[in-house]
Amino acid sequence: MSNNRIKRLVDVSRALGVQRRLRAHDRWTRAQLEQYQQERLSRLLSHAVARSPFYAQHLGEAVKGGQAKLADLPVLTKATMMNEYDRLVTDPRLRRGDLSSYVLSAYVDKMTWDDYYLGEYRVMATSGSSGQKGIFVYNRSEWSVALGSILRWGELMGLRTRLFPRRVRVCSIGGESPTHGTYRMAASLNVGLHRVLRLQAASPISALVRALNEFQPDVINAYPSIAALLAVEQIEGRLRIHPVAVSTSSEVRTAEMARRMREAWGVIPFNRYGMTEVASFGTECTEHRGIHAFEDLFLFEVVDDEYRPVPDGTAGRKLLITNLFNYTQPLIRYEVSDMLTVTSEPCPCGRPLRLVTGIDGRSDDILYLPDASGKPIPVHPVHFWISIDAVPEVKDFQVVQEAGGIHVRAVLRGSATQELVTRRIVEELSRRLASLGAVITAIRVEITGEIARDAQRMGKHKVVLSNVTRPPAASS
Repeated sequence: MSNNRIKRLVDVSRALGVQRRLRAHDRWTRAQLEQYQQERLSRLLSHAVARSPFYAQHLGEAVKGGQAKLADLPVLTKATMMNEYDRLVTDPRLRRGDLSSYVLSAYVDKMTWDDYYLGEYRVMATSGSSGQKGIFVYNRSEWSVALGSILRWGELMGLRTRLFPRRVRVCSIGGESPTHGTYRMAASLNVGLHRVLRLQAASPISALVRALNEFQPDVINAYPSIAALLAVEQIEGRLRIHPVAVSTSSEVRTAEMARRMREAWGVIPFNRYGMTEVASFGTECTEHRGIHAFEDLFLFEVVDDEYRPVPDGTAGRKLLITNLFNYTQPLIRYEVSDMLTVTSEPCPCGRPLRLVTGIDGRSDDILYLPDASGKPIPVHPVHFWISIDAVPEVKDFQVVQEAGGIHVRAVLRGSATQELVTRRIVEELSRRLASLGAVITAIRVEITGEIARDAQRMGKHKVVLSNVTRPPAASS
């Protein structure tokens, strides 16, 4: 048995212990959870100031003996984190240049998937879907906590480890790089607890169908856009599987996507929220009232453009994350452009964790369209999703803002008539955008056989994007 495999077995063994401790936290009161959060935050701040040259300067007198009010601390952007990387991390051997080369070699050469950087670190990189790539490092102890949070995901979904009559078959469809979260997590946990199949989201749907028909998974984890396409394949008879649980993460999932999955497999899909910065943000429980945020592992703040907290039930414009267990690369009030809606209403399951009731994509995805006077107005991506979801003949689509108007690329189901679908897409979009006060000179619809997925983005599907320069007020 290789040394790396032994390490991996040890890491997962410790992760099972983490999972048990996290399970005990589910019985806490909200007051107990908040006291625990404050204790962990104080410890993190003390460590960061003592071991990170960046934080010693960045936080300065704001942290005295590890005590500070989180809202009074400065925000950390991805650009600052990457520019100050060598001074921010607490192990001086970790250098941005070396790690960037390591990540590149992982993608280009497909390095051994259980490799450890310097023999003791797991390295993950974000796809850069928000415009800039990020690098995140966990030591082995921290990685076990990350894996424990993934096991917690499965537990809240009702997934139990078993060896008889056979192991649970889990298929993970995600990024192809060994440093992408969807790949790395599945690979690290593949030590015999479950039978695991990893597939690439950038693969043709026909290839995914063949692999799934052969594997016959009990559980599927995939991007929602992939799961929705596979649901159509099941409904139309090409895919023939019978999963007992389906979960989606890493992209926005629309109501129409979820409806297709229920129709295809007869199960309510679980909505999960993965984030490389904290490994797993949270998941729905079997009550399906919202995503339980794993607040015993991180703090999160839902804020507006000026970093002011927004009230419950209101979608924020940004998210600030403070990882409470990563001491190697401290992330304190780290800015993410995800737009969340949160409620403090308790879940019937009794857990003290707050619920995320809405994930509306990234604020970077908002398009700015002209009104009657030519002034740019913000249009949320949800308006495009709702409009095109109203055309059931569309299986997959992408909306691109061009200088001359809106370009819609659409993949049709079955024997749908192109002319009819084109007309309905234009009508639905025109009606919706007019109700918002947007004036569009042209909506062009292109019918295509398949929308290719960008492997550089780990196979994620950017449904709404713009090729037009954003107005200065929106870019600030």
